[in-house]
Amino acid sequence: MNTASKISPGQFQLKLEFALHYLGWAKSILLMALLLAATGWWVGVPYMQRQIYQLEERKLSLQANRQQLIQEKKEPPLDDNLVRLNAFHEMLGEKKHVEQQVKTILSLANESGINLKAGEYQLSENSAGKYFSYRVQLPVKASYSQIRKFTEQVLLAIPYASLDEMSFKREAVSGVAVDSKLVFTIYLSAGDNAKGGFE
Repeated sequence: MNTASKISPGQFQLKLEFALHYLGWAKSILLMALLLAATGWWVGVPYMQRQIYQLEERKLSLQANRQQLIQEKKEPPLDDNLVRLNAFHEMLGEKKHVEQQVKTILSLANESGINLKAGEYQLSENSAGKYFSYRVQLPVKASYSQIRKFTEQVLLAIPYASLDEMSFKREAVSGVAVDSKLVFTIYLSAGDNAKGGFE
């Protein structure tokens, strides 16, 4: 066991007193000041670096919040009418597929037991709303239940269509069949590949 490496408190005090006596009080005070300065540097610098880093993070966060507030002030609030118009446009069918929608109506009439002989079709452009409307007027002769089933199926199959008019006329009180006029409107957007309109 190495006893030379062990220093008792008394021996340490004697060595310290000897060093102070050897160096003198002025040099000892200077040495202690240097030791304190080195300790302060070793402890204080990392602390100051952490403080500076936190201040930089806070500065960046405040700058980002400021930029966001400036951007929000620049952007005008959304108009409720514009929001509703955009939602309406998202629901529209495409003009280029309108013939397919008419075929769907005729097919549903046939499935409901309704024989359509003729119809009137009219395409209109709404420049203010930036959409097209396709009016389909159909004279129908069938029972009330057949007509009701047919109109329900059309509105389910074509969600961007509306039933604008439905009129009935019965030739005889006891008759089952009624003469009816149905008017549907199919609302359409120009679509990416459609020509004309809204230039």
